[in-house]
Parts: sequence; C-alpha cells; structure tokens
Amino acid sequence: MFHIPKTLKEKENLYRRLLLFAVGLFMLVLYFEKILWIVSIIVNICMPFIIGGAIAFIWNTIANNLINFYSLISHRSENKVIRFIANILSIMVFVLLLALFLFLIMPRVISSFQTLLSLMPQTIHNIYHWAYYASKPIPYVHQWLRTINADPGNISQVLESLFSWVISGSANDIIGNVYSVLTNTFSLLFSTLVSIMFAVIVLFNKQTVVKEGFYLMRAYLSNKRYAKTVHILSLIRNTFTSYIGGTCTECIILATLVMFFASLFQIPFAFLAGILVGIGALIPMFGALAAAIIAALLIAVDTPIEGLYFIILFICIQQVEGNFIYPNVVGKSVGIPPIYVMIAVTLGANVAGILGMVFFIPIFSCLYQLIKEDASKRIEIKDKKEGVFDE
Repeated sequence: MFHIPKTLKEKENLYRRLLLFAVGLFMLVLYFEKILWIVSIIVNICMPFIIGGAIAFIWNTIANNLINFYSLISHRSENKVIRFIANILSIMVFVLLLALFLFLIMPRVISSFQTLLSLMPQTIHNIYHWAYYASKPIPYVHQWLRTINADPGNISQVLESLFSWVISGSANDIIGNVYSVLTNTFSLLFSTLVSIMFAVIVLFNKQTVVKEGFYLMRAYLSNKRYAKTVHILSLIRNTFTSYIGGTCTECIILATLVMFFASLFQIPFAFLAGILVGIGALIPMFGALAAAIIAALLIAVDTPIEGLYFIILFICIQQVEGNFIYPNVVGKSVGIPPIYVMIAVTLGANVAGILGMVFFIPIFSCLYQLIKEDASKRIEIKDKKEGVFDE
C-alpha cells in the first residue's frame, strides 16, 4: 500500500491552507461592500439578542455579587432558591437605578440646562461688548460687530428660533413624515421588548444555556481546542466583569466627589458638572478631563471665574482619585499598558463611537493577555528545544 510521508502531508496541509486563505482574502477584497452589507443586516437582526445578552450579563453580575455577599454573612452555599431570589433582586436593582436616573437625576439635569439657556443671552451680550471694544484696533472686525444686534432680547429670539428649528428638524426634511416616526418608534419598542424578554430568559436559564453551550463545544471541538475555548471565555468573562464593575464604581465615586466639593465651594451647576464628569470618566485617560472642560465652559456661562475655579478643583480631585481611588477600585482589571489603552480608545472611537471607546479596552485586554500567554508558551518551548540541542 502506498504511504505518503508525514512531511509531505504537512506541506500539503500548509499549501491547502495558504490557498484557501488567498482565495478568501481575494473574495473579501472583491466583494467587500456586499459582504459588509450582509454583515450589517445580520448584526441588525441579531442586535436585540446582543443587547439582551449584555443586559443578562449585567444582571448576572449583580446577582453573583448579591450571592457572594449573602454567603459571606450567612456562611451558606448557593442553591436554586438563593439564585432565583438573587436574580429577582438583580432585576429590581437595575430597574431602581434606571428609575433613579430617569426621575431624580434627569429632571435636575434638565433644570440646569434650562437655567443655562436663560443665562446664555446675557452672557453672549457681555461677550459681544467685550469683543466690540477689544476689536477697535482692527477696523474690519469692529465694523462687522457694529452691524450685529446683540441685545439680550434679540439673542433670546435667535436662540429660540434655533432650538425650535433643531427640534422640529425643518419639518419633513430632518425628522421625516409621521409614518416614518411611528415606524421607527414601533421598531425601537419592539426591539427593546425582545431584548428584555431575551435577557430574562437567559438570566433564569443560565445554567441550562451554559451547560448546552459547553456540551456542543465538547462534541464538536477537540479536547485541546475545547480547553482553549473554555479558557478564553473565562478570561473574557472575568475581564469584562471586573472592568465594567470597577469602572462604573469609579465613575460614581468621581461624580460624587465633584458634586460634593463643587457644592461645598458654592460653584454653580455642581450637580450637572458631577453628572458630566461621571459619564466622561467611562472613557479612560482623557474622558473625565474632556467632560470637566465642557462642564467648566457651562459654568463660565454664569460666572467665568467660577469655571476656572472648577478646573482647578477638578485637577485636585483627579489627583486624589488617580493615586488612591482608581488603583484600589479598578485595580489591574485592564491589564494593558497605557499606550495600548490609547490605541484601543482611538480604534474604538473610529469603529463604534463612544461605545467603542468604552468596550474596546476590555477587548484589547483579553487579546493582550492571550497573546502574552501564547508568547510565553512559545518561548518556553523554544528554550527547552535549544537546551536539549545544546546538551
């Protein structure tokens, strides 16, 4: 019987893989737009389930923390009844936080913006007068400013017209006709309902879903690939849980500190500034600073010097937060050097906007850990081979 040497089989497999890779790459380049269109359709179809899975992941994280706390104080292990109660409580906590945001935080934020809008005409009027007298050495700019009617009443009318135009969307051109609005609203409500129902089903059937998933992986993957896949999934779960939980906690602490000290020093719009900084802190490195600058500009609408005071206050708070709070709350959950964090934030912003800036960091962290583990194994194998060769 004809026998093919092992080296020839390995070369044949290598050539086959290279050929398939080249054909796949050629098809991807040739039909890139169509493939992208098909992928976007698939993602849009699966989006309610993706969002539902994300919500279930958040609920499950809250439930796990509740169970850990219960086990710590009662010295009892988890059972089905405790898991069921923890799932119910996790949903209640989520709904409570959402209601707190909608009915307590949002009204105060809206009130602050209304106050800002009422102060803006007078502020613009003061800026106009400063620019008018400062531009006397530049006749062209000075003459142009003289033609502008910067009275507070006229500015109020202009701002009202501008906001009315933005809200109305120029009638049919921006928002669209009534049918389009109703269709989009119904689609959004339906997708939201599907996401919530899917999240509830996954949460209360987590063990079944996980068991069946591992069963299928065990059936269709080799033992080596199965172990690798389980390790990757465990790494993703731990990274996302620690990163999201730690980051949200750190954002709440930072927002609370900004609100407290801004109110203590009687800086206007302290609540709004704290909310903006807390939301901005979701984006590492420069998110909180960018939000603080925006908050300072809003505060400067009321009193310019207070905006400068707020920036100084924020820098002091951020120094304390960065040296004491962040290392203890978030710790090393990211696990990647700062340069990779910057790359992850930049790529995330270009791919998926603000959400990409937030979620690309744990994704990069997972990739970084996997590559680091693989490189360590390869170096270890290489050192062993070289050691055997030297002997």
